[in-house]
Amino acid sequence: MSKSVIERVKYIEHKQISEYDKDQIDPIVYLNIFKANDTLYGFKEYDYFRNGALKSKAWDLGSYMDLQFIKKDVEEFNKQKITIIQRAKVVS
Repeated sequence: MSKSVIERVKYIEHKQISEYDKDQIDPIVYLNIFKANDTLYGFKEYDYFRNGALKSKAWDLGSYMDLQFIKKDVEEFNKQKITIIQRAKVVS
């Protein structure tokens, strides 16, 4: 039995949530936020090599997509509860 879920979501935001690292030791962390009905989902991406090779480059802000993912836990960003997801994959 799979724990993955497929949900129709709207891609609403892409923002950097990591602190500035002048020594460039830690990866840059981005949070991609999706909305489905009244639920917010967040997909964290880590850019270890600072080359911008991210899944989110292929996604357009404001677009709707069918996203397959696994729910992880709930975190709070800017006083909003966001369900963090893993293994995000756009399905046809």
